[in-house]
Amino acid sequence: MKVRKIAALAVGAAMVGATMGFASAQANLPGKDFFVKDGAPNVKIVVGSQAAAMDVASAADIAVALGSLLYTEKEVEASGVSVLVKKDITVTPDPIPVYSNYYSDYNASPTAEDWTQLPPDAWYNGAAYNTDYAGWKSYIGGGYAFEIEDRDSIGSDQMIDWDIKITGIKFYKGDSEWSPSSDYGPLPKDADVTLYVPAGALNVTLNYELYNATYKYSDTDDVWGTPITDTKYVIDDDTPATMDFDGKTYTLNTTEVYEYGIGAKDTFTIFGNEYYVLSVNATAKTLTYGHDHGQVWFHVGDVKEFDGYKIKAVDISVGDTPKALFEITAPDGRSDLIIISVNDGEVDISTKSDKFSEGEVVLKLDDTFVGIDGNLIAQLEVRTNVVTVESGKENNLINGWTAYFTFGKDKDNNNDVITRISLVNAEAKQGSTIDILGVYKMDYVVKVQKKDIDDDDKEELAVKAEIDFEPVKRVYDTKELKVGDELEGWTIDQIKGGTYTEVTVMHPTEPITYLDTEIDPENIDSNLILVGGPVANAITKYLVDNGYSTVDWYNSAGDIEYIEDYNGYGILIVAGKDRYATRDAAKQLMEYLANLG
Repeated sequence: MKVRKIAALAVGAAMVGATMGFASAQANLPGKDFFVKDGAPNVKIVVGSQAAAMDVASAADIAVALGSLLYTEKEVEASGVSVLVKKDITVTPDPIPVYSNYYSDYNASPTAEDWTQLPPDAWYNGAAYNTDYAGWKSYIGGGYAFEIEDRDSIGSDQMIDWDIKITGIKFYKGDSEWSPSSDYGPLPKDADVTLYVPAGALNVTLNYELYNATYKYSDTDDVWGTPITDTKYVIDDDTPATMDFDGKTYTLNTTEVYEYGIGAKDTFTIFGNEYYVLSVNATAKTLTYGHDHGQVWFHVGDVKEFDGYKIKAVDISVGDTPKALFEITAPDGRSDLIIISVNDGEVDISTKSDKFSEGEVVLKLDDTFVGIDGNLIAQLEVRTNVVTVESGKENNLINGWTAYFTFGKDKDNNNDVITRISLVNAEAKQGSTIDILGVYKMDYVVKVQKKDIDDDDKEELAVKAEIDFEPVKRVYDTKELKVGDELEGWTIDQIKGGTYTEVTVMHPTEPITYLDTEIDPENIDSNLILVGGPVANAITKYLVDNGYSTVDWYNSAGDIEYIEDYNGYGILIVAGKDRYATRDAAKQLMEYLANLG
């Protein structure tokens, strides 16, 4: 028989010494095979039938810690099932043409030998490169428009497009508008100017009135002469007469309204910012949004939290005019007492307390009554962070933008909805590049080519300038491919993989924790973990009485004793002089088991 005694940490030990002491003791504890074999429990946990509840809790904790070891691992060869591929589907708007003296654009060969000699009339007029800067500015003043698909959401569906229109783009040098001169030539070099977009010239429209459109395709089979038909279903804010799919032109067949707009209880996003609609008022041209927590019931003394605001029911009255006293505490600690009556209707608490701002907390007392348990109950509607914005007001929804609302009616023609929101920049945008909603970077780009085309030993300049829209972040589409699938003309023949560790979690089907009355100490059939000393655990007492256990359990501050070979099995005794010392020893064993995993 081999016996090892591992002392648990003394309560008064210094932190460093205690840590080192237990680390040293761990070396004397049995290995993982004592506890688990082939992923299944290899030990029984035994607790005294008359033991204190704390001993039972210690046994349960050890069982939970042991459960983290119940798994098997094996190295397996990965067999490829599928592979995930991605494709760049970033939509880049066409550039805005600015200037070109290329032969194909200007209809004459380049002759300028320096910048100041470039032709002054090679600016784009909307159809050709034959105007000056003033003519180009007049053309671009009419607006450059493009659409970005599926950028914002209504409900959980990201299907709201951004219709973008930019008007009045100019070139600036310093603080004033750039103008052609003999010093600079007729065209600004890339480093000479910054782009300038006036206030109100960048318009982004989001349409929330959506249509479900059906598009039909029909043709005749080239070989058999039989009809070929196909149908596509599209949900969008516009329904053109024809749409192209996979190189084929489909014709609009039917349309129906899919969404009438955004109204009360709808969630929508603008530039990724989420809003929950509380109400829409077409007459006042307003949108009210915030967080609606619905109907909440309070007993006297209840404290409930909403977006960081704590509401406590201090007193509740069920008289002729039901009312209640609430204490409202803001996240920053501001607090006040508010009395609300059912006759008050919806109450913005800023009207009853100067400690709160408009919209922070809005309450409505629906009723007060006596519950079946005799307690007073208040039925309260709670809203927080309520904001009402008016169409056309600067910074009303997004800082730096002015939002304009277009109103309509819902499906039943009863309630107001917003069908469209148009946002314009409240301030001018100016810079070497201009940010477009964090999605594109607008940049003036000049391309210069040089070649001596008339053999006079001087190079002529060919210059093309445009305003590009560079994506800030690429967008990718992913596709899962399996063996046999095709990818751009290639067929996936085989998917190879290396090895990996396969972990299988094992679930015990037999009890792991036993009472001491269920164990015969002279005929054990498993490794044992005994929780509790000789007073609490009969098996521990048997081992002490027969000289197998040598620890002075009656004075132990918490020990783990390992009997390596008892009738062919191992035994761990986890105990101490009382239930608290046993608890300390159990915690040390749990830590050891955690490290084994």
